[in-house]
Amino acid sequence: MTKLCTLTLTLFLAPACLAQAARPTVVTPQQADDIVDHLISSLADYVFPEVAEKLQSQIRTRRSEYRAISDPNALAAKLTEDLRAVGHDHHLAVKVGEELAEFKAPTPAEEGHSHAFDLANGHGIRSARRLPGNIGYLDLAYFSPDSDAGAAFAAAMQMVSGTDALIVDLRRNGGGDGDAVTALLSYFFDDPIQLTSKVERRNGQSFERQKWTMPYVAGPRYPDNPIFLLSSTHTHSAAEQCAYDLKNTNRATIVGEHTAGDANGSSGEIALGYHFSVFIPDSQPRSPITHSNWQGTGVEPDIPTTAPDALVTAYKLALQKSKPSLESEALTKERQLALQDPQAALSEEIAGFQKN
Repeated sequence: MTKLCTLTLTLFLAPACLAQAARPTVVTPQQADDIVDHLISSLADYVFPEVAEKLQSQIRTRRSEYRAISDPNALAAKLTEDLRAVGHDHHLAVKVGEELAEFKAPTPAEEGHSHAFDLANGHGIRSARRLPGNIGYLDLAYFSPDSDAGAAFAAAMQMVSGTDALIVDLRRNGGGDGDAVTALLSYFFDDPIQLTSKVERRNGQSFERQKWTMPYVAGPRYPDNPIFLLSSTHTHSAAEQCAYDLKNTNRATIVGEHTAGDANGSSGEIALGYHFSVFIPDSQPRSPITHSNWQGTGVEPDIPTTAPDALVTAYKLALQKSKPSLESEALTKERQLALQDPQAALSEEIAGFQKN
């Protein structure tokens, strides 16, 4: 799974929406000037206005250097390097060879391909199951923007609804759609609650939109039992939003490594001309609790451990801290055995299948 740099999944599931163009072989000084002019203008909407001015100044003062670069790949790399040197934002990137002619609605064929891809990938749900000791487990690869993703979440939550605690595994989650994050988190609260705000820059002005959990979900809610979220340095963007919101609302315990630190988002790439385009973050989440986000720092775990050890650590905590939902001799024995050797309990299903 490639790293996703936005809180939407625009560039992940619909690559056919990009107008594929042949890479230019040479950039003339005049073309470099035009590219730089478009870039400077586009930087006005960078998410941090004070940094936007510094970025514009950085590019403007090095114009002569860019005019001397004729290799397209070298020019794109140099522009990216100079932007990141000032912005310290890995989302900032200039590309060549994938110019966007214009934003347009995907064709029916493109929509069909994206839906088929998402369906074949379980709408981002790798696994939804019950672990020994009645602990639920959700392993999410990404947060899908597909129209059927809500039904997939409902089915997954139905699978784990009777468990005494839940583990949400985002260690290999590259990000995705912010609305899908909101949809999932809505299952974990009884009443609507503001999770975050999205602060956007448009034409030099800032706009803020609040994001609240949904009053209705299609599956059973999971508002009371403990939740443990697994994180790693490979947990990016929208997955970090999920971890950040659950941590700030005290709804989950984060177990694992600090996340990647990619909070800034964008509405998409901007065409610069001559087959060049730029990715400029123009939005950021803002927590109503911290009045900030995780950009550059990542989400710090409540219980630090290595990514490979995070599942066993969280599983043991879930067994210890959760309360059995009913009196059952079989379930009590299963929980006791799992507590004695959590690693062995996690391998129980495979071992049991091999024995049979």
